[in-house]
Formats: sequence, structure tokens, C-alpha cells
Amino acid sequence: MKFDSAYYDDVIARHNYERIAPESTAAASGSATPEADAESALGAIDFPLADLSPNDLRTKWMCHTGARDFATAVADGKPATVTTGVGLGGPPHAGTVFQLLRAVTLQQHGLHVQIVLGDLDSYNARRTPLAEVRRLADQYEEFVRRLGFDEQRGVLRRQEGNADVLATAFLLSRHLDDADFTWAEEDLSGLYRNHGVFDHLTYGMKQATLLMAADFVHLLAQDRHVLVSLGVDEHKYVALARRGAERWGLPAADRLSGIYTKMIPGFGGLPKMSKSIPGSGITAAMPADDIRALLAADTDSGPDDDTSALLQMFACLPETGGHAYDLAAEARRTGGHRWRELREELTERLVGIFSLWPQL
Repeated sequence: MKFDSAYYDDVIARHNYERIAPESTAAASGSATPEADAESALGAIDFPLADLSPNDLRTKWMCHTGARDFATAVADGKPATVTTGVGLGGPPHAGTVFQLLRAVTLQQHGLHVQIVLGDLDSYNARRTPLAEVRRLADQYEEFVRRLGFDEQRGVLRRQEGNADVLATAFLLSRHLDDADFTWAEEDLSGLYRNHGVFDHLTYGMKQATLLMAADFVHLLAQDRHVLVSLGVDEHKYVALARRGAERWGLPAADRLSGIYTKMIPGFGGLPKMSKSIPGSGITAAMPADDIRALLAADTDSGPDDDTSALLQMFACLPETGGHAYDLAAEARRTGGHRWRELREELTERLVGIFSLWPQL
């Protein structure tokens, strides 16, 4: 599997998602046809989220389902929360870091944001010892704060100890069955099996998925509008939560939305950077010089912008808006001095971000 333009187009088409890309984007690249322009216009995002413009939104996210309703709820002053979460399988890699930075960006633009640290997820699905999970949770909490998350204006929590959400998971479980969990496996489950991460969908993995869905549904049950921000490989988790919530009788169709990010391509031809696959990317455990060496060695020879790890990491920086991204994409396509300069700037920015990881 490759997380390239063809993959993204297929996911959007099969699940009837809406693309996040102003219709002018394709034309600006010089590769659009009238038919492509028309198709893009049908799915183009045409609404802001808080004070983030559509042009800036598409640098951080790729497609969505129901985010328009969420944006309207925010504009109308209704109770609304963006929620995301990260697994604690080890020190964060670039994909995890940028998921957290997206959450910080949304909070800084005025949205109420929840970040859930998936400690029980890792304990159940990855069989990580509890003492190690708790140590990692301590590190992740401090890291999120250092990235700029303000707990006075949002929620940063672990799964362990949240009895109310655990109760929601138990109530939700009545409305889901094994077939639902099998359907909702991540798109990369085959890759993980090939790399020995797991060989089948275990009871613990189902428990972890259930609790993740409950993290979303618990907010819904509190009569809030909910927008879940995840990598597009995990998009079925939102659909699973919707499925269970609707069977339960909660208004998921109108109030539970998803917004999905592109993947940060991995090194060595791997489709994404993953904590579960050693050597696939850069992590916070690496010395700064090792990060510099890996990024310098990346040939960045992917066939399109979506397969460029460097460009996709640049897009995810909080300060990168739509105009800056377009200039960087054009610099990558033409090569030369400006792209080399941007690569060097990005490398040092990443080194600085990863240096915030606490060494406990």
C-alpha cells in the first residue's frame, strides 16, 4: 500500500468524504483539466473552522465527513470539542508529533480541544507492561505541554482512571459486535502483520478500539458536537463510533464528525512513519545528528507531493499556511536552491521540536 494521491482519491470516493482543497488549488498546479476542476469543486471545502481559512485547513487535513456541520456549530456558539489521541507504543515519531501539533494549532485558533493519551490502548492492544505505559504517559503529558497545549482551555487526559468514559465504553459495547471491529481495522493492518506487529485481531485490540470509540462517543453523550482528528488510515474508527452511537440512539449523524490527515511517508519505501516499525521514520528518541543525517539522506524522489515526507512534514508545521505550502510544493517540483534551503530549515525546525521530548 502507498499513501499517494490514488489512495486518497479512492478513500474519498468509497466513503463519500469531502476533500479539503480549494478548487483553485488544482488549477494553480498547472495540471488541472476542466473535468478535474469540476470534480474538485464538488468536494472542495468552502467554510472556515474558527478563524482558520479553507486554504490553511487543507495544509493540515486531507478530507472530512461532517466537518461543515461542526464548523457551523462552532460559529453558532454551541458546545463543541475537537478530539484526537495518540498511542503510547514508544517515543513519538513525526506523524504523532504533527498530530499533536495540529491539536495545539486548533486550540490556538480558539477551539476547545481534547487530547487523549492512549495508555490503556497500548496496554491492551500492544501488551505493553503497565509500568512502562505509565512512564510513557508521564513523558507524553509533559511533551504536549511543551508543544504549547494549554490545559486551562482544553483537556489533556489519560484513559486510565477515567471511570465515566470506561462506563460509556461498556454501554457502547452492547451496540457493536465482532464483525464491526473486523470491518474497522486500520488500512495498514496488513503491513503491520507482515512486520510481525500482530498476527490477528485479538480481544485486547478490540478492547482498545472500543475505548477509543468511547473517547469520542462520551463527548457526544454530553450533548456536544464532536470533531475527531485522525490520520486517514484510522478513518474507520470514526465510522465505527458513529455506527455504535446511532444504534444506541445518540445523534451521531449530525454531531459526530471526522477530519483526516495525510500520512507522513516512511523511509525505505514504507507507507508511513510508525512507532511499530523500526527504521520507518524519525523519533524523539534519536540524537539530533541522527535526525539530520536521515533527512539529508532522503532522496525525496516520490512521484507526487503526497509521497514526499519532507513536504508533508513542512505542511504540518503550525506556521505553514496554504500560500506557504504552495510555494514549497513548487520549489520541490523545480528543485534548486530554494528547495535545498527549505529542507535545511525544516530539518532544524524538527530537531528543535523533538528536543522538547522529556528524558525522565
